[in-house]
Amino acid sequence: MRTNVCSIISDQIDEDIEIACKKAKEEGFSYVELHNVFGKSIEECSDTEVEEIKKILDVNGIKVSAIASTVFFLAPLYENYKVSLFNETFHAITGDISTHLAYLKRACKIAKRLDCSIVRVFPFRYPDNEDIVVVGNDADREEIKKHLLEAGNIAASYGIMIAVENCPYSHCPKGEMTYRMIKEIAHPNVGLLWDPANSYRAEIKKVPHEFLTLNLKEEFELIKDKIVHVHLKNYHYDESQKKPFIHKALLKGDIAFEDMWDGLKKLNCKLSLEPEVSYEETLSSMKDLMKLAQK
Repeated sequence: MRTNVCSIISDQIDEDIEIACKKAKEEGFSYVELHNVFGKSIEECSDTEVEEIKKILDVNGIKVSAIASTVFFLAPLYENYKVSLFNETFHAITGDISTHLAYLKRACKIAKRLDCSIVRVFPFRYPDNEDIVVVGNDADREEIKKHLLEAGNIAASYGIMIAVENCPYSHCPKGEMTYRMIKEIAHPNVGLLWDPANSYRAEIKKVPHEFLTLNLKEEFELIKDKIVHVHLKNYHYDESQKKPFIHKALLKGDIAFEDMWDGLKKLNCKLSLEPEVSYEETLSSMKDLMKLAQK
């Protein structure tokens, strides 16, 4: 397997993109994914800032695997919904759906300037002010599909693929849930960003029973034809903790990525680290990913 399929979200190394790119290069990475840049979400960057990013990338010989926008993350699916950030260090745009679609156009323009073909979007965060018993019900999925279709049309006009991430804070936390929606949309510019760890930590009580039957390897086999980008991180579950899902280095958690590697390496996309751990654990995760890729 070529190591040039390996990527890492730059701010997972350092918030300073110049430092992040230098370290990524030192560790043998050819690609970074861009989310938090210059203290904002990438789709908020000005033309001047994008040119500065391009210079830093070019100097370090680094390419961009994906624009990790926050489109639709904090866009209320319905007018009465209120949504908020779970983590203040996670920069995200706000506003209504039309505002987010405008930011999507901006994200696509930035992607084109940085020679990148993937823009990440979300299947809408579930609300703070409503007691949602089950996420991703049929009515909500139909509403989300409507907006993803519009997003796909925007992406198509720029020659970009949008990658919808299964997110544990959203209406579609499981990869299978997001996959089914994307398959039903059947838009050539709408694909799946699979985060297996997000599937693993989905809030089971909120997930419809029909989406609780597959383990991660089985989910992968079902959804692999729609995967256009992958996020890699790991957790250890400890029920004694108030927040039982504890971030771990890539090969130190409950998810056995070594056992999934034969399938992952065959995907025609980038595998992007999002470790969400300490700097030292991030470095060890980077080294472990490179070792897997070199096997």
